[in-house]
Amino acid sequence: MKKIFSISLILILSYNINGQNREWKKVIREHKTIENITYFFDSNVPIKERKSDIALSQKSIKEDLELINEKEYKKIIEIEFLASRKEMLKYSGYGAQGLAVFERDIVFMIHKNKNSPIKHEMMHMISMDKWGDTAESSHWMNEGLATYAGGTCSKYSLEEIYKYFIQSKKLIPMNTIANDFYSANDMITYTQSAFLVKYLIDNYGFEKLSKLWVEGYNNFNKIYGFEFEEMQSKIESELKIKYPKNIEFDWEEFNKGCI
Repeated sequence: MKKIFSISLILILSYNINGQNREWKKVIREHKTIENITYFFDSNVPIKERKSDIALSQKSIKEDLELINEKEYKKIIEIEFLASRKEMLKYSGYGAQGLAVFERDIVFMIHKNKNSPIKHEMMHMISMDKWGDTAESSHWMNEGLATYAGGTCSKYSLEEIYKYFIQSKKLIPMNTIANDFYSANDMITYTQSAFLVKYLIDNYGFEKLSKLWVEGYNNFNKIYGFEFEEMQSKIESELKIKYPKNIEFDWEEFNKGCI
């Protein structure tokens, strides 16, 4: 196992209004390379917490690979652990908890002790490495698979969540999910897609899923041999049998998402 310890120094010039009393402030980020991944941390993060983040990253990669029936991940990438959403916005351009930038071989991640998004973001990196980038109408699969892998910070299972969406008439139409994924409530689109991806994996396997991933939603019938609406009706019938009564569901709490 190859290990490299390095320190990166960033010098920031600050000065007062008349240009006098200039001074250099030192901001230190340290990085460590293990096999194909380099992990970056602020120097203020204790070594124990860095080790914990790295261990969680390695565990997440292993579990993500197992979930999609793949054996190894050797792509050379960087994982940047940042302190806050403010830093995420500064370095990645997005104020999210995590962001996978496949084209740049980098993952931006908030360093946190609970509800880390690392498994979600690494699934983006792994699935696109194995299957290629998604078609325009398959973004729902990309986010759905990552959400299935990483979990939802919810006490409800994906099946229970989907059942609630049915009973409360909150399901997003599939044409919207496929063609304008990011326009709707993300707590619905992400978890609705996660359930659908899980259902496709459990019932029809990875070969067809990976084809749909690349070819797009418009080829669903060609790949699976039936219309998506037929599968959706089948799901609703199965859930009606399993849950003959409406389930109790705290929508307000669920809609808060991960903190």
